Amino acid sequence: MRAARALTMVPGDAPLDDAALILAGRRILDVGPARRVLAGFHGPVDDLGDVVLVPGLVNAHAHLELSHLRGQAPPPAGFCAWAGWLFAAARDTAPPDVLAAAVAEVAGTGTAAVIDVAGRAGAAVARALRAAGLSGLVCREILGRRAGVSLDLPPQLADAAGDGVAATVCGHALYSTAPELLRRARAVCREHGTPFSLHLAEHAGEMELFTTGRGEFAAMLAGRLLPKGWQPPGRSPVAEAAAQGLLGPDTLAVHVVSLAPGDLDILARSEVTACLCPRSNVRIGVGVADAPALAAAGVRLALGTDSLASNDDLNLWNEARALFTAHPELPGRAVLEALTVNPARLLGRDDLGRLAPGSVGGWAVLPADLAQRLA
Repeated sequence: MRAARALTMVPGDAPLDDAALILAGRRILDVGPARRVLAGFHGPVDDLGDVVLVPGLVNAHAHLELSHLRGQAPPPAGFCAWAGWLFAAARDTAPPDVLAAAVAEVAGTGTAAVIDVAGRAGAAVARALRAAGLSGLVCREILGRRAGVSLDLPPQLADAAGDGVAATVCGHALYSTAPELLRRARAVCREHGTPFSLHLAEHAGEMELFTTGRGEFAAMLAGRLLPKGWQPPGRSPVAEAAAQGLLGPDTLAVHVVSLAPGDLDILARSEVTACLCPRSNVRIGVGVADAPALAAAGVRLALGTDSLASNDDLNLWNEARALFTAHPELPGRAVLEALTVNPARLLGRDDLGRLAPGSVGGWAVLPADLAQRLA
């Protein structure tokens, strides 16, 4: 493969002009200046011309089992309205053909790996990712208040993992999962060597719930996900997650839209990775995370598409476009890292998120309209 330029995302590497890759499938065997890489090479060369190559992207948050709900979400009216719709709509999961089409869409838009959160269809998602030659992590989502519930992986999910697709557990959210279950889930992730994912600070109603115990969201949860007699801790969701011992370098905090003073410092000191889902947040009507403030505070960023129940497609480049629309001042390097090396580091995968010998993530072409910002 030959291209005008390549951004390897290897620390310390300068951009490569007139770059070449030698690949076997998605595995990179060599990368560097074309004059060196292609010297003595006798196989076919695909010259892509005046484009910029980057590593295959990593989608840090998806719910692929909801792909059958594409285009069905109600107009943006806030989290409660959307969640009420989803509770009724998500009784089924995506059938195999819809799931396969969604994974093909992921692969076709330059993504090489996915961190997916699954309820009942984790095994099907793992098989679909493997069938498409993608890598990633399928997380069995833990909800509820029964502290003694087993956190063992379902045998079907454990059996479906392999070929670069791992499986683990994750928490849903502070308001929906018992604190002891969340701590146990994080411990299981540590045993598996995987990140611990948690929806956190997604909307203003979550902030109101934890600080005052009042509001529309609190009323929605009363008698359902909140136990009788539950009292608000009187602090932000981020501060509560820290108090429960859930934040650390292994934590993937998803959304972080609604933050209180001091939360940026907590996230930075905890060394969490914050996964932003800007189009999903706008589609639901909860606002957009303050990506420039997070980046300035030193919080590592990742990007996710979330599900097709709250997004129009599974194209990570469109998340980058949405982020720049909301925050034109955001440094391009921070966004490119959010698409590649940051989620790869969280996964403990040095064979993803970079163009380097041994990488199994392949390559992606940087869209022309984003090249000026990211290259």
